[in-house]
Amino acid sequence: MASPTILSVAFCICDETTLTDFIPPCEILASANCANTVFFPEYLQPLVSYRFRFEFIAPSMRPVTAGFRGGGMFGPTINPTKTYQQAMKEDIQYDVIWVPAGPLPNLNTMTPRTPQDELEFIRFQAPGAKYIVSVCTGAAILAEAGLLSGKRATTNKMFFRVVEAMSPKDVEWVPVARWIVDGNIWTSSGVIAGTDMTLAFMEHLMGRQVAQHMRAHVEVIEHKQDEDPFAAEAMLGLI
Repeated sequence: MASPTILSVAFCICDETTLTDFIPPCEILASANCANTVFFPEYLQPLVSYRFRFEFIAPSMRPVTAGFRGGGMFGPTINPTKTYQQAMKEDIQYDVIWVPAGPLPNLNTMTPRTPQDELEFIRFQAPGAKYIVSVCTGAAILAEAGLLSGKRATTNKMFFRVVEAMSPKDVEWVPVARWIVDGNIWTSSGVIAGTDMTLAFMEHLMGRQVAQHMRAHVEVIEHKQDEDPFAAEAMLGLI
């Protein structure tokens, strides 16, 4: 049996990041690392052809404080494993760049608040990455970094019009989509849609049998890419 392929995943985080955008996806990805245990039946084990290694990268090594879509920080923290500057200095190429939502833009001045180190790291990594993934308004960060120009993408529907207005005009924002795949770039709608996208990503990598087994473990009801009951919010332009 061929040895599994190791994929390194860099989660790009900072203060006011949304934990749900990357913690449940991380746990789903990590389940592949248990392929040779009782969590997977023997007939599936050869199909789990990938394993994952994770980094949690932030502007500094102090704990990152989570945020909420309403804005501001509210308590839970996560410890980074590396800083953006350290990662760039080490010149390690990560296979998957995963970008959750960060701080909302200043809605009075319509200016972004993404740390410059994060943008620099994403641009530095993008040419060599196998996959670039965003959840929720993480897509706005990809757009700000210049990675969505000429691409189709989606984002959190409550903030859809804000993201669209602040992004380069050559991004095709898709209002009715649970997630979008354009080349090696995967973007999902708001928060929990990232879990749907993660399971679709696992199916892309290892096939439907493996993905459905993982789905059963986390008890996530399957949704299709265009199954989007929240798309109407994008039309309302609430914020």
